Amino acid sequence: MARRPARVAGLGFLFLATTASADSIVVSLLTTRAGPAAAVGERVANGLRDYVEMLNQRDGGIAGQRLDVMECETGSEVDRALACMEAAKAAGAVVVGVPDRAMTQALVDPSARHGIPLLSFADGYPIATRGDVMPWVFNPSASVLGGITVALRAVAESSGRETGVRGLAIGLAYSTAGADPAALDLMRDLATRDGFSASFHALADEAKANRETLEATGTRRPDYLILLGQGIQSGTAAEEALEAGFPPERLLALRWPDDSDLRRAGTAARGFREVGRHAFGDNFPAFDEIDVHVIDRGLSRTPKDGSGETHYNRGVYNGVLLAEAIRARRKRRPDGALTGDDVRRALESLSIDKARWKELGLAGFARAVSLDCTDHGGTPDLYVLAWDGAKWRPAMPPVPQDLGALQGRIDRLVAEFRAAHPDWPARTEPCEHPK
Repeated sequence: MARRPARVAGLGFLFLATTASADSIVVSLLTTRAGPAAAVGERVANGLRDYVEMLNQRDGGIAGQRLDVMECETGSEVDRALACMEAAKAAGAVVVGVPDRAMTQALVDPSARHGIPLLSFADGYPIATRGDVMPWVFNPSASVLGGITVALRAVAESSGRETGVRGLAIGLAYSTAGADPAALDLMRDLATRDGFSASFHALADEAKANRETLEATGTRRPDYLILLGQGIQSGTAAEEALEAGFPPERLLALRWPDDSDLRRAGTAARGFREVGRHAFGDNFPAFDEIDVHVIDRGLSRTPKDGSGETHYNRGVYNGVLLAEAIRARRKRRPDGALTGDDVRRALESLSIDKARWKELGLAGFARAVSLDCTDHGGTPDLYVLAWDGAKWRPAMPPVPQDLGALQGRIDRLVAEFRAAHPDWPARTEPCEHPK
């Protein structure tokens, strides 16, 4: 659908901590609107803010309390993230949204110490999905490990071979700066188990070097290539692979390239596929509500045609998880000030089924997801979407993650983590489930 032009709000919109009141719930959002991840961070922050502001404008917040989003810019620097955590504590924030793995790792200790849960948007920190190890960290956007299993399933189906991926050569192109080593290990595990040949292609931030790396595969070029971009690579890995001559129908991405990269390629990118937790595009009633209550009122920094873009939708997805956790907690505990422990308990009881996604005006936007005391990530079925030359379309029905392979690898990571941190404290926080 056509989007209406956005009007950029003034500086007061950037620092909502200055307008928070006793009747509001303060949410801290660490941002990367500046620095190397700005192209991604700007969109993710806009998506989350727009969804939350829509609830404020349309519904008066949640249970009569406004959600005040306190942004704190990090520029992707861990030291600044640590300072932002202290600012969140001082402002009375009940949850901190964290954009990447390095920051999530750095904030694990202060999060527990201050009693403020982290809602991590990162894909590359699988231990953060284990509530028995890190009770104050939640990583429901994590999908790289499970996404690799889904990408291989998509390869098997598209190849049309009765033997699936057995005998194929499948490559994994990854960012040297930010790829999770566990993703490479899982790829090796699955190659051994399923009988395909795995190759690994390290990508840097320089486009020319990456094209040379991909072009150098020559006669050793894999049958299929999975792209695991990170940071800058989120927006360029697909474009570079296409320029290096890979057929788009043999490319699958796990790090959501910016739509603009594929639009530049146009029909040359037709058949390129993505694996992710949510749909792309803006054809959902909730996005119309964002238009009416936020963008048309000049309360958004989202540019014209910016909503519905891949990273923007990721922000909306996390905004929904955050709001639904707070809503559920307020329903069970309507009186008194909300605390960080309240939100931690709510996130551990979070459950959004198909019917609730529809009630939210987001039918088909995401699959049912639920978290519990041990599972802080959830393992919903994932979407496989294909680029038709102008927009995304479903490539196949939602695909289950290979839970055996996924949990096996995470169990090994946890064992390695505990061995390396023998003094890591045992969980003492109580579990809480919906009645």
